[in-house]
Order: sequence, then C-alpha cells, then structure tokens
Amino acid sequence: MLRRGAALVALTLSFVAGAQTKRAMTFEDALALKQLSGVQLSPDGKSVAYVVESFDLAGNKSDTDLWLASADGSGAPRRLTTSDKKDRSPRWSPDGQRLAFISERGGAPQLFLLSPFGGEAEALTTSKSGVIDYRWSPDGSRIAYLAPYVMTEEEEKRQKGGEDAITVDLNLKHNRLWVITVATKEAKELVARDLDLLDIDWSPDSRQIAYTTVPSTRADDMHKSDIWVVDAASGQQRRLTENAGLDQSARWSPDGQWIAYLTRGAAAPIIAQTKLAVMPAAGGAARIVIPDAYLYQPGTPSWSADGQSLWFMTTTGTTSQVFTVATAGGMPRQVTKFAGVMGGLFGSDGVSYARDRNRFAAAYSTIDRGPEIGIFEAGDVPPRTLTTHNATVANWSLGAGEVVRWKSTDGMEIEGVLLYPVGYERGKKYPMVTVVHGGPSGVWMQGFPSSWYDNAGHVWAGKGWAVFYPNPRGSSGYGEKFMLANVKDWGGGDYRDIQTGIDELVKRGIADPEKLAQGGWSYGGYMTAWTLSQTTRFKAVMVGAGLTNMYSMYSTNDLQTLLEAYYGGEPWDVKAQYEKASAMTYIKNAKTPTLILHGQADTRVPIGQAQELYMGLKKNEVPVELVFYPREPHGLQEPKHMVDKLQREYAFFARYVLGDQKVVP
Repeated sequence: MLRRGAALVALTLSFVAGAQTKRAMTFEDALALKQLSGVQLSPDGKSVAYVVESFDLAGNKSDTDLWLASADGSGAPRRLTTSDKKDRSPRWSPDGQRLAFISERGGAPQLFLLSPFGGEAEALTTSKSGVIDYRWSPDGSRIAYLAPYVMTEEEEKRQKGGEDAITVDLNLKHNRLWVITVATKEAKELVARDLDLLDIDWSPDSRQIAYTTVPSTRADDMHKSDIWVVDAASGQQRRLTENAGLDQSARWSPDGQWIAYLTRGAAAPIIAQTKLAVMPAAGGAARIVIPDAYLYQPGTPSWSADGQSLWFMTTTGTTSQVFTVATAGGMPRQVTKFAGVMGGLFGSDGVSYARDRNRFAAAYSTIDRGPEIGIFEAGDVPPRTLTTHNATVANWSLGAGEVVRWKSTDGMEIEGVLLYPVGYERGKKYPMVTVVHGGPSGVWMQGFPSSWYDNAGHVWAGKGWAVFYPNPRGSSGYGEKFMLANVKDWGGGDYRDIQTGIDELVKRGIADPEKLAQGGWSYGGYMTAWTLSQTTRFKAVMVGAGLTNMYSMYSTNDLQTLLEAYYGGEPWDVKAQYEKASAMTYIKNAKTPTLILHGQADTRVPIGQAQELYMGLKKNEVPVELVFYPREPHGLQEPKHMVDKLQREYAFFARYVLGDQKVVP
C-alpha cells in the first residue's frame, strides 16, 4: 500500500491580496508544475545541484534534468542537462569539481560525469544491466554502484527464443555491487550474493563499504534487512547486524569508528517505527540513541563533522522538520519550525547539510507555494528561496487552509487539514470531498496539493468545494502508539475518526451534509469501499486501487506479512478478522454511486479487488463505473492517466453530488 505523505495546508485563513485578478487553477495546471528532488549542496556550500521533473501531457511522458543554483541566491539557476531522456541522482565529487549523475540517454541507465562549470557530460559506466544507485569514495578516486544481475549469453538466447517461463519465488536475480576507478573507467564486481543489495556508504578512509541486504526486492522481503561491510580491495565481507528484523540506512562516523543506522527488532511488528542506533564499525553491541519517549520516527541519519551529534528529518504531524541528537544519546532537539513540507514531493527526498550543519538545502512547498529549492537555517526562519520554477502559482486563485482537530468517538484527538473554497464566506455551506490517504501509515502534510494522488485540491477549491484531508489513527507523524492504533481494527476506529471529522465540519457550518463525496487511493480506496458498505451519507464515492475483500487480497498481493501484522495472522487462521473488515462482506448495504479506478498492472492491490467490488455493486443495481488504466502499477505514472483520473473523478462527483450533467471528463 502506498506509504506516502501528501500535501496540505497553511495554518492561517488569510486570502491573497488581489485574488480577484487571478484565475482558477486547472487540472492541466497541476501537471504543468515542476517537481523538484535530488538536492545536493556542494562541498564548499556555495552551489546546489538538483533535479527538475516536467510532464509532457501531449507526449504522455515525463522528463528529468539537472539544474544548478547559487546557495546565496545570486543569479538565475542554470540548467545543466537538456537530454530528452531522464537525468537524475546528482552527487558532487569530494573536491566539488565534478557532478556524477545517472542518465538514460544511452538506453540502460549509466553513470555520467559533468563539470558544473560547463561542457558536455561524459559517460563513465557501460553496465549492460544499468546502474541503480551509487556513491563517490571520499578520496574521489572511485565510485561504488549497484547494478542488476546481468544475464548470461545462454540466458539471453533462451529469453529471445521465447523460453521465458517464470517459476514463482525461484531463480531470483539479485543486484550486484561494483566499484569503478574514475580515472581509468575500469570496473570490477565486488559483491555478488544470493541476496539483494541496497543503500551503500563508504568509510571515511575509502577502504570499506557498508551495504544493506534483503532476501529479494519483493515487497514482502524488505523488512528482513541486514547491514554488511566489504573491504574495497580484497572483497572480504563481514556481517554487522544479526537482527532478524530490519536494519538499514548505515552511515559511517567521520572518524570511521562508528556506524549509525535505523533498526527495528524482530519482536516488533513490521509496522512499528524504526529506532536510531549506533554500533562500533568493527562490530559489537549496538546502542539505541533516542529514548522511547520521543514521539517521531527518525529518518536516515547524518553525522556532524565532529561526530558528536546525528541529524535527521522526520514527519511531525502535518509538517516535516529537522532534529538533532547527541551521539551519546538523549532527547532530540528540534532544529526547524517550518509550516510546510521539506524534502521534495511528499517529503520523501531528504535534505542536504552544510558541513558545519548551520544550514541545509532542500526542496520544499507550502499550501500556497509550489515546489522550490531553499536554504534553511535553524529556528522559525523562512527558507531563502533559490528558484522560481513554479512562479506561475502566484497567478492562480488558491483556497485558504487550516489544520483542524476533533475528538473521535472514543475521545482520541484526531488531526486533519481543510482546504477552503476560493472566496469562502463564513456561514455558507459548501459541497465537500474527503480524500483519504494511503498506507494506512501515510499522512497528509502542509505542502502544495498538485498531484493526482491528493486530487490537486486547489482545483476543487476553485470550483467551490471544500477539500478535507483527515489523518485517522494509523497515520504516521503522530507517534508509534497512534500509528498502531488500527491494528486488528481496519474499518473500526479509523472509519469513525474520518466520519467524526466530517461531522465536525458539518457542525461548523462549512460542509453541506447533503453534498458530501469521498475518495482515496490504496488504503484510501479500502476505506472508501468500506465506507460505501457502512453509510449512505455520501452522494458519490471514488475507490482508487482499493482493497475490498481482505481474504482474497491476502494471497494475491505482494505484502502478506504486512497484512498479517495488521490482522493478527493469516486469513485461514483468523478468518473472521479478515471478513469483518472487508467491504464485500457487507456489499448488500451499498447504495452510493461509485467510481472505481485501478491500474491494470497493479500487483500491490491486484485488479481482482476492483472486479469484486464492481460485480457486487452491479448485481445490486448500484450505479457504478469501473475504469482500468493500462500499463499502470499501483500508482499512476503516465501524465494522460493522471489528468484522466483527476477529470473523471471530478465529473463523476459533479454529476451525482451537484446534479451537474454538463461536466465531462
């Protein structure tokens, strides 16, 4: 299920001056926005490299290119690559004289080198299977990279001849670790194992590489990870962690004596938060750095230059913030107080720190500002914005936002974000769409709502709708206890959290109780299908990639262990638990017109889930439409499908909620 934080909302209800001269945002505008990621501050702290993603709606594709901005904000950002193929993952050489990046311009993704001062990019690798990820050695002489398994000539011959039958769970092909000498372009395979390799990090003396292993890249294996170290010269390997649970994101201390990493014990459920730990690089007992009293889940750690502290970014309710903690242990100190989302789309891309940690670079967005690159400093200080990639947002009429809180039926306090209609008038009731996030441990955050996933909320606001983004129990960003509060209770407390939030907005006179709609993707689709079977308060709903029959879902998707953690076992052992939380169990209660949207290549939530719901509604004569998106996995990737989802959902709701038959997708 999607584990994404998504957008929303400023803390004030201020309206933009001169809004009457602005125009409403459209769904096409949402796709025209640039998405920013891959931020890398140069070693001298003077420049910021980053990635700009743009969508070509006519060509039904996206492209990514590298850009460079001055960290002091002087001068206009400069585009470094112009290939029509994707360029991504820039990383500075230790001396700051070159940028490495991954490009698809030659076919399979390869490593390239580029001078930030000008000139053409130079191909570095010629990996037959391509490059997945990489890291510079601290001395700048080599680059370690991960590459998929390369088929033998005999394997290629058989595949081309049509002998490509797949035996499930057997003959899995794993990533390999390679090292290439930059000056000579000589590459050697360093680690080839019957395990998948992830997330590499060099020791400060450029002699060793830490890496993470998982049994395979299957989603259900990702929680069984361990950390290893390999000698870059001899290839000798040693295992650092013996935990049967999760160990990942290993990062060497500046003196090479310690490794910080994220861990979760085997006894903890795989949906529990990870802990920040430190262990001797030579091996030995690990030490948890942060006490259990700390509410949030730390992100990938970064060491201070003196090794005395660790820095990380984390989700705190509807915002993302940077914290620091003493390596010796203790309660983390919050460094930033930012009412928005740092780290790229959905806060998923991290930040890049200056060596002295007095500032850092990150992509960011807020409710009324599209993604840009900024330099952040400690405290409640707005970022220094370096770019204007999405300056067009200033020309649009936007809805005001507010963080809202309410008490659920059992007294638990729940939080969400509300986007008001453009031109909102107090005392006037408005149609309202509730958008449920995925996960279920996703979270709606205070960024700019501009994706197919968050419904591009400002477009709805411009059409006179209120948009409600609740964070029910099970959401991340509110502590482990809150995140585990829906275990063995899908469709219980989480459902009531959302409905009581809607009740509160009706009570406040904002939402019109006769003009309500609800939708969501993945777990949001699950919750909407469940809602369909429990109440008739909504005039229309949209079930996106939704789980509808938890018993059949278990054996056909790719995350059995996750469902076992939430439901307390395998379905044949706890059948009643799965059945009582399935919308299909109560399908005869459903009366609400339903739009079902689903990626046809989805393995996370297979299409049978959509087909079961469609047939159940159709047989009960409930108005229903089922739409499959060809080639799409669990999340939409093609721009035309993204726009279609946005337009089709709005047209469906306009028809059944507003009675407007003229709106067409």
